[in-house]
Amino acid sequence: MKPPATPSRSLAQSIVEFDGVDVERIGAPRGVFVDVYHRLIRMSWPRFFGVFGLLFILINLAFATLYWLDEAGLDYSEHDALHPAFLRAFFFSVHTIATVGYGNVTPRDIFTNIVVVVEIACGIMMIAISSGLMFARFSRPIARILFSHVAVVSPFEGVPTLKFRAANQRNNFILEASVRLALLRTEYHEGQQFRRFHDLDLVRSSNPVFALSWLVMHKIDETSPLFGIDAESFAKEGHEIVVLMTGFDSSMAQQIHARHAYGASTIRWDHEFVEILSVGPSGRRQLDYRRFHDAEPLPVPPAEGA
Repeated sequence: MKPPATPSRSLAQSIVEFDGVDVERIGAPRGVFVDVYHRLIRMSWPRFFGVFGLLFILINLAFATLYWLDEAGLDYSEHDALHPAFLRAFFFSVHTIATVGYGNVTPRDIFTNIVVVVEIACGIMMIAISSGLMFARFSRPIARILFSHVAVVSPFEGVPTLKFRAANQRNNFILEASVRLALLRTEYHEGQQFRRFHDLDLVRSSNPVFALSWLVMHKIDETSPLFGIDAESFAKEGHEIVVLMTGFDSSMAQQIHARHAYGASTIRWDHEFVEILSVGPSGRRQLDYRRFHDAEPLPVPPAEGA
């Protein structure tokens, strides 16, 4: 079977890099106006402004064409230097839809006045819709949680433990923070393939006041779904670790959510994170973000009899 030209992202890549699952949805409802509000809320700011600018120009071009078709519909000063006539009609459309009304160009006949009424109504609706979208985008609670680029597996209390870091990038408190960890793996039952989540118990799954950094840990003991798995088998089976974090932002008084994921390429076995918390000369705690993602290999124990 020929491999696809563009392989799908894994769930871990989709969670970290893309707000959606990279899968081809055959037979799903499609179209420009299918779930358009959700699309406008999710898209990036540059793309949002690009869509708004394109829509604004297209609407004005449409109304400018109507004005231009009625050659005697617009009255303008003899000193008006805008040529050709379509350019004059376009800028008159912009003045109308924005309700600016400079007065250098005015409608003359009934047809043009009707077009002006329709355009003003469209302009009012467009301003209302765009204002609502802007408010919705700005008011969305966004968690500024930093997750370490890598996770590590190293001993903790004599047990191999999966660890990763999280930090609050804002200078405030996240109250009643909680984190959930799950292993996503492929399983086969009665000839059918399933992708199933298995919860991973944490040493500490909640934090009453999350302000600085948090080392999240899962012990890989006999009760862990990761027990008996090493780096090679983890990569071969395509396992992935999914992280979900929730909390209450004390500044915005809103519930916030954050997500992350780790695949085989981002888990360092037999590594440990470097220390990033210290006390400065002034006595204040310091969190060194420059080494937040750094992990070092564990020292190799000397061979017996060496």
